[in-house]
Amino acid sequence: MEGLRIGAPIMQVYHEKSFILPDVSRVLACLYEKDVKFETHTASYRSLLGLQASSHAPVPFYEGPTFLEESREICRYIAEKYENQGYPFLLGKDALERASIEQWLHNEEHAFNPPSRALFFHLAFPLGEGEDDDIDVHTRKLEEVLEVYEQRLSDSEFLVGNKFTLADLVHLPNSHYIKASNKFLYLYDSRKNVRRWWDAISDRSSWKKVLRYMKSVEEKNKQEELKKQQQQQEEAPRTSTDPTRVDLRKQSRTEPRTILVPPADNESSASIVPRTKKPLPGDHLVSTQQTDGVGMPATN
Repeated sequence: MEGLRIGAPIMQVYHEKSFILPDVSRVLACLYEKDVKFETHTASYRSLLGLQASSHAPVPFYEGPTFLEESREICRYIAEKYENQGYPFLLGKDALERASIEQWLHNEEHAFNPPSRALFFHLAFPLGEGEDDDIDVHTRKLEEVLEVYEQRLSDSEFLVGNKFTLADLVHLPNSHYIKASNKFLYLYDSRKNVRRWWDAISDRSSWKKVLRYMKSVEEKNKQEELKKQQQQQEEAPRTSTDPTRVDLRKQSRTEPRTILVPPADNESSASIVPRTKKPLPGDHLVSTQQTDGVGMPATN
């Protein structure tokens, strides 16, 4: 089967070292749904700026001469190329369902994503005192969108009929952070059909694998930061008159900040992300390269 045989190209997924942004987790969920083998790597592309004003973070994707940079386009590509493996209904079962899926993908990108992405950044990278991100405006816009979803989901289990499709999958990343926050939890829980829909799509094994990988990335980064602090403390100069160690938080001029990423088993968890003037970019790259063997998936 293509993508699984020895010597076949293995997709390379690159992401920011400290945690996984929604655009990357969207691609990972699709890869898991289609049982595509891939390897993960960390990289930093801090020159990419202005992500809060953008509707999406670029996710450069290379496979031979093919180049894509938008997570939804990458998901379409994966679902089409690996149509005959993994979950079979991401693109629907016929032309009519495919057309409906495309309609909902467009709706997610242009109606749901802008306000929900704003809420994600509000939670992950809060502004300083006196700054304003118009979060109330974005919240009202998202409520209007979710009312449309509530009505649609009163007639079907998922957005396109009674099968989980790519139309549902693309909503997972932003919804995850909103649903995990105390501040915006009500947006989903106050709408019974939206709540039921979220419970169904977030319970998929593919998304649980993404959450486990997200947690492992953040835990690894946390341990590396703690180790670095310990090394700095051991190397910090000390005098006989002042044996006190240097306060590394003041020295580095960073503040700890938590971002809600609960694990798949619903236990409480938080990861430390340094607070910066600008949000961390959607620094990730998805590509394939020729290898001698089959690459390992991101998680077991």
